[in-house]
Amino acid sequence: MVTYPHLFEPLDLGFITLPNRVIMGSMHVGLEEAKDGFARMAVFYAERARAGVGLIVSGGIAPNDRGRPMPGGARLTSEAEAEKHKPVTQAVHQAGGKIAMQILHFGRYAYHQDLVAPSSLQAPINPMKPRALSTEEVHQTIDDFVRCAALAQGAGYDGVEIMGSEGYLLNEFIAARTNQRDDEWGGSYANRIRFPVEIVRRTREKVGTNFIIIYRLSMLDLVEGGSTLDEVITLAQAIEAAGATIINTGIGWHEARIPTIATKVPRAAWAWVTQQLKGKVGIPLVATNRINTPEVAEQLLADGLCDMVSMARPFLADPLFMQKAAAGQADQINTCIGCNQACLDHTFAGKVTSCLVNPRACHETLINITPTATRERLAVVGAGPAGLSFATAAAQCGFDVTLFDAAAELGGQFNIAKQVPGKEEFFETLRYFDKQIELAGVKLQLNTRVSALDLVAAGFQQVVLATGVTPRTPPIEGISHPKVLGYLDVLRDKKPVGQRVALIGAGGIGFDTAEYLLHSGTSPSLDAAKFFAEWGVDRSYSTRGGLAPVHLESPVRKLYLLQRKASKVGDGLGKTTGWIHRASLKNRQVEMLAGVSYRRIDDAGLHITVGEQDITLPVDNVIICAGQEPQRELQAGLLAAGVPVHLIGGADKAEELDAKRAIKQGLELAVALAAAPKSPAAAAAPAADKTQQDNATRFDTLTVSLSGHVATVRLNRPDKANAMNLTMWHEIRQAFKWVDANAEARVAILEGEGKLFTSGIDLQMMMGMGDQIQNDCEARTRENLRQVILDLQDTLSSLERCRKPVLAAIHGACIGGGIDLICCADMRYCTADATFSIKEIDLGMTADVGTLQRLPRLIGEGMARELAYTARKFGADEALQMRLVNRVYATREALQAGVREMALGIAAKSPLAVRGVKEMITYARDHTVADGLNYVATWNAAMLLSNDLQEAMMVSMGKRAPEFKD
Repeated sequence: MVTYPHLFEPLDLGFITLPNRVIMGSMHVGLEEAKDGFARMAVFYAERARAGVGLIVSGGIAPNDRGRPMPGGARLTSEAEAEKHKPVTQAVHQAGGKIAMQILHFGRYAYHQDLVAPSSLQAPINPMKPRALSTEEVHQTIDDFVRCAALAQGAGYDGVEIMGSEGYLLNEFIAARTNQRDDEWGGSYANRIRFPVEIVRRTREKVGTNFIIIYRLSMLDLVEGGSTLDEVITLAQAIEAAGATIINTGIGWHEARIPTIATKVPRAAWAWVTQQLKGKVGIPLVATNRINTPEVAEQLLADGLCDMVSMARPFLADPLFMQKAAAGQADQINTCIGCNQACLDHTFAGKVTSCLVNPRACHETLINITPTATRERLAVVGAGPAGLSFATAAAQCGFDVTLFDAAAELGGQFNIAKQVPGKEEFFETLRYFDKQIELAGVKLQLNTRVSALDLVAAGFQQVVLATGVTPRTPPIEGISHPKVLGYLDVLRDKKPVGQRVALIGAGGIGFDTAEYLLHSGTSPSLDAAKFFAEWGVDRSYSTRGGLAPVHLESPVRKLYLLQRKASKVGDGLGKTTGWIHRASLKNRQVEMLAGVSYRRIDDAGLHITVGEQDITLPVDNVIICAGQEPQRELQAGLLAAGVPVHLIGGADKAEELDAKRAIKQGLELAVALAAAPKSPAAAAAPAADKTQQDNATRFDTLTVSLSGHVATVRLNRPDKANAMNLTMWHEIRQAFKWVDANAEARVAILEGEGKLFTSGIDLQMMMGMGDQIQNDCEARTRENLRQVILDLQDTLSSLERCRKPVLAAIHGACIGGGIDLICCADMRYCTADATFSIKEIDLGMTADVGTLQRLPRLIGEGMARELAYTARKFGADEALQMRLVNRVYATREALQAGVREMALGIAAKSPLAVRGVKEMITYARDHTVADGLNYVATWNAAMLLSNDLQEAMMVSMGKRAPEFKD
């Protein structure tokens, strides 16, 4: 008997039969523009097809340059581009699946200079204003859609999905709020829908009858001036008449301030919208958004709300979703929790998509569970997300794994998170791991607190510490006052809390604790009526856009959410969900204060200073949510006994609870241990150093390696000309922090992958900063922007702070921010074809992350002014003449060999002396000669007794080479 009969009922489309009622919805996964992206997408989609997805819809592909999401975004405009898609369609078909390609024109949401729209009206979420399409360009755009569909058909796709929702170009034509045209494409509703209808009609004429055309229709706009239900029905009927095969549901424009897919949204909350079209059209209707289990999907189909269901993120979380559902193994499905942290947040950051609960998603060719060569006995201490991830993956690789936890149930911090209103889905992840622990044969020891001696005595060959964190206690006068509680006192121990509460710390923990304290009764994420009332959704659909006044229950407490940083409160939350959390608290009258100094806690309450104003908050309780420290107390005893130790999750890094990083670390460590050669020497290697090196080399935008005491940091976005996006800026700082801390690294080489060193700062990153820095207060916005600039400056200063010499090896172009970067290196070398330019002034900017401060000291003020004022390009010979570079090499190979030879020569010297030389030269550069002399005298007074000095003196009397270790 089929467990889900409606879900697995075939669907006859007349010319093709789909095996079930499930569409894998469209997602832009970041591979569309990657160098090897189509090969990786072929594996990604084929795995889902093989497991039985009825129909896959690809990520959005632009029909022309103007429709791209950003410069270099994926498009399909030629036969040559169509050829790149064929490995994807062939792989899906070989796996027994079917796939359609989504055609997406970004319209006024595009982040490039040539964005277009029906009218020149700027989107509130985009800093750039679009240009209105001319009448001729409207006709050309229709032609482009049709050509794109035909090319997709030629590339082997089984159909296309025409994206007409979410506020993109087609949606912009439909809505009067964005279409103020007075030609045949604007004005009346019939004119406004002419554009999408013509695209569907012309596409059907071009591709013939035996080709799927899905139209993604905005059924509920959730914005002021959106469509009415009658208009939506009229459009749906016109789209059906024009030749569409299926109508998919779109909910909300991207600029809507109502959550539509995040964890806070109840499961299948929007299926009632799809139901409004039942009986109004004769083609299949697809329900979508927050459908994440086979039970929910089955119920929607059984109740007649839709003919098909679309699930996108659930297939990131578990590629075998359909296979497990068909086998009646729903308890083994890794359920999507709707967090957005590794999917949409990655997309908007220009990173490859992944999944918090399944880091393999979109990385199938890079992360694979493979059998280990030897069945070692491994101990894992801590059954939180990191420990669970490692334990299950390691057992699947063939290791003998025992998992210890002092608690009575597995889950760690997830057991706390699942209690927070809006995060109930986290229970599903624990249910999944509980089942995987059983299936993989992990020996689970709950209620068991182990010591280092216990683990040594048990004979474990390696130990993984996933022991998590302990809350940090900030140094505030009165911190031991009885009214002070920690977040664990509240969330875990359920200690009573008063009616007026101040929370110190506005990271994820602070927001979660606030949500927990504000709610009573059923959580809105479990009660659709409550959710719609809270966010102002009109279930009767009697208003334009489906908007209604907000109705909230009175908050059960008065809360103050405080943070030391002057940036926007909650700035570190997810890009696509942070606004939801802030809005939720704001709706409940939480006062959020930034830039707070804490003076004391006493009977009167919490005394703070904000700006120049002293304030006393008369609160019943002060709850500390101000960060954590890693728990590593077992590490020292294990290392002393010679047992290799690995740190993952909060035990490795406790800056903020980060389940995405924890689960990814656990999986990657298991895969790395399974792939590692097993030898006595390897087993005896110092585990702490190995772990540090393993962690240091895992970057998204860099590659970091260490060989012969020389670390190499390589900019690794060759498909983006090594443009420095926000992730790269952060990772450069991390990489050089690692170089500085690693005793084995004595010199660092900085170079670029691909055809050039770097094209400078990523313009897409700059354009995407608007949401991050924007604040209702202009002064706060300016302050936020200043902080962003200071953070970028600090990244470059990390090269100077690194005590090891940094040698920059430059080939090809070095533009804009690249000049800022190389000016921080100790020495610079380049190829004969290298070119340089300070481009900021051409962008209407003043270089602000270091060039104007450092370059004049390298090449002189006059020449620096000339280059900065003119932005002119100059070559290697001129760079050598002005002393920007030390040497020029004929080829890149010669450059790499020459710079490495120089690095090895430096690495052979006394590390202590080399570090001293760097520090003295840097200090002397920034101080007077007298100050510099005094500083070096102080240094040498302390360092002249070093072991390296004694080694050098002994060597001078003998004939052997020195062996410097200090």
